[in-house]
Amino acid sequence: MTDTKKLEEVIKKLRNPNGGCPWDINQTSTSLLPYLIEEAYEVVDAIKNKDTNNIKEELGDLLLQILLHATIQEENNAFNLQDVIDILCEKLIRRHPHVFKTKKKLTNKELKEQWEKIKIKEGKIKDEDNPFYKINKSQPSLLQALDISIVSKDLKFDWDDYKGPLDKVKEELNEVIEEKEKDNSNQLNIEEEIGDLLFSIVNLSRHLKINPEIALLNANNKFIKRFNLMLQQYDNKEEFIKTKLKSKEKSWQKIKKL
Repeated sequence: MTDTKKLEEVIKKLRNPNGGCPWDINQTSTSLLPYLIEEAYEVVDAIKNKDTNNIKEELGDLLLQILLHATIQEENNAFNLQDVIDILCEKLIRRHPHVFKTKKKLTNKELKEQWEKIKIKEGKIKDEDNPFYKINKSQPSLLQALDISIVSKDLKFDWDDYKGPLDKVKEELNEVIEEKEKDNSNQLNIEEEIGDLLFSIVNLSRHLKINPEIALLNANNKFIKRFNLMLQQYDNKEEFIKTKLKSKEKSWQKIKKL
C-alpha cells in the first residue's frame, strides 16, 4: 500500500460510522470550510516564519482537509481523490503546453497571454463584458480588492507609481475624518468612507509589491506578541484593566523598542 493509499484508509476509518471518530463522522464539506481556510493561513504563517518543521506539519494539516473533502464526496458518489488527481494532472499539462508540447521558452508576457487564451478555451472566462467575472467572492475582502485593482491595472486604469495611491490614501483618510466630524454624521456614510480608505490602501500595497492580506496578518501577530509582553508587566489581567491608559501607553512604547 502506498503512503497516499494508507492516508486515504486512515481518513476512511476516521469517517467510518462503526468505530470512527464522532467529530470526523459529523463533518460535511460546508462545516469544514472554516478549518480549510484556517489551515491555509497556518501554512502561510509557517512559511513567513521560515520554520521548516512547522511548514511540513501545516502542509499535512492542509492535506488532511483536502482528503476529508474528497472522502465526503466519494461517500456521496460524486467523485474520489483519484478523480481530483487526474483532473489536476490533465489541467497542469493542458495549461503548460510550452513545457509538455511545444518546448518553447516564453516571456512573462507571452505566458500570461497563453494562460488567458487557454482559460477562455476551457470556458473559465464566460462573461467577456465583465472584466471582474473571475474575482473569487469567497476569498477575504482584502484579496478581492487586490484582484480588482489588478484587473483595473491590466485595463490601463492605474497610477504611474506608488505616489498616486499614497495621495489617494491621504484623501480618503481626510474624507473619513470629515464625515465623522459632521454635525449630522451618518454611520453608513462613515462605513462607506472607511471602505474607500481600505481599498486605497490595497492599491498602495500593490504598487509597493506588498500582499495586503499577509501584511495585515503580520501586523495582527505583531500586535498580539507585543500586547502579551505588555500584559506580563502586570500581576494579572484585572490589574491591567484597572491601570490608567497613560500608564498602559508608557508600557506599550517600552515594548515597541524591544
